[in-house]
Amino acid sequence: MFTGIIEEIGKIEKIEKKGNSASLVITCDKVLNGTKIGDSIAVNGICLTVTKINKNSYETDIMPETMKRSSLKDIQKGDFVNLERALKIEERLRRAYRFRTY
Repeated sequence: MFTGIIEEIGKIEKIEKKGNSASLVITCDKVLNGTKIGDSIAVNGICLTVTKINKNSYETDIMPETMKRSSLKDIQKGDFVNLERALKIEERLRRAYRFRTY
């Protein structure tokens, strides 16, 4: 689940196109805090899975269907992207409880 609130602006450090798919290296800082391989980070609103974590960047893959149907097909090295981590389950529960109506 995502809130739609951008946490950080990242930069496309590397893009490697492989036929109809691609791999990205995105430099960032804040969204790496507590992030693990397999976590989801929305890149310009598109949910992508973290495949590798580096010191100041992370790597992710874009599958063919995502390339075909999203603006990521036009992404270039050096582009800036909006980044947002998915909410953790405890944050979802906290938000649900806070907005409960009686």
